Amino acid sequence: MRTNPELTADEKQTLYEDGFIVLKDVVPDELTFEARRTIHMFAGRNGLRRGYHDIQTSSALPDLVNKSILGQILRTTIGPYDPPERGFAAILYPNEKQPTPNYGWHPHLDGLWSGPLPKTADEIDDLHSPRTEHFGAADATVSGANLTPLFQDPECTLSLGSFTAFVGVALNDQTEFGRGNLCLLRGVHEDVEAFFQMQRDSGGVVGPEGEGWPRLSRLPNGGVSMTPLPYPIREIALKHATEYNGNQFINPAPILLDVGDVVIALHACPHGGSRNEWSDPRMNVYFRIRRDRPGGARVLGDSDHPDREWLGGFYDYPGGYNPWQVAIDKLCDHWSEWDGMQETVAANRARSAATSA
Repeated sequence: MRTNPELTADEKQTLYEDGFIVLKDVVPDELTFEARRTIHMFAGRNGLRRGYHDIQTSSALPDLVNKSILGQILRTTIGPYDPPERGFAAILYPNEKQPTPNYGWHPHLDGLWSGPLPKTADEIDDLHSPRTEHFGAADATVSGANLTPLFQDPECTLSLGSFTAFVGVALNDQTEFGRGNLCLLRGVHEDVEAFFQMQRDSGGVVGPEGEGWPRLSRLPNGGVSMTPLPYPIREIALKHATEYNGNQFINPAPILLDVGDVVIALHACPHGGSRNEWSDPRMNVYFRIRRDRPGGARVLGDSDHPDREWLGGFYDYPGGYNPWQVAIDKLCDHWSEWDGMQETVAANRARSAATSA
């Protein structure tokens, strides 16, 4: 069982280069046991679902962080943060086996609106900024089926929720690819940061509907889909893709975890689940952790839009504090919220500058 609450120099370098880190034997068995038990009891009473945001009758999920060394690891790596009060239990049940590469994995960035879409592109007036009946008022009052707002701020300048770290705790064996593994897109987090900087500097929306990121994409069959990645990031990712039946499948970094193992990733690291072809459901608990922002809202731990209420309402912020501008600033300077990474970041940037001089 891990006893060191600080990342080693090698672990910090891996986090810097990859945008994520896997840590073994972090959460003890008694905590993972109670979390599994709580999820199964809740599912038995409320029905099987892919995800449970609403387990609030027990502290078993937040205890995975708050009562293990994981909480200390996050504090030494990120800095002060609100201990989570909630966690998101994410279950991927077994699927039929299919020949598609990488177990059908497709990456996305967190904090995106998701909701019912029209069946054909002909129903959409503008793929970049759709303003049809499917999107209602198409402003910050509209929330998706995932409860994430279409825009975060009333002025509609930010269309992406943000936080500091995406943290996952494994509750069962995922040590082989094909067991519904979380997968991440290694090493593009700096490109994502640069993309947000470009959007900000263009003076338009930051996130979907901003420069280089249309809200929707046209499918080859005439349908439409959400655009889960900005186009420039997708082009980078497709340089390392597998072709199948004329389609490109981006190659991921599968996260191989056993019970009690942990993955910590930057918000800017695209991720997603993959198909589960094993015998048992994949069971993870995810937390969205954000470093304290003086004047900011309390972060409960499971929301991808922590600057807004879970159901989409607006918090009352102190005068002079602009949560949307702060969020944009952090999206454009993500390492600024990682106190324990500052020496590693500075050393790498210095080496890069010396090499390019």
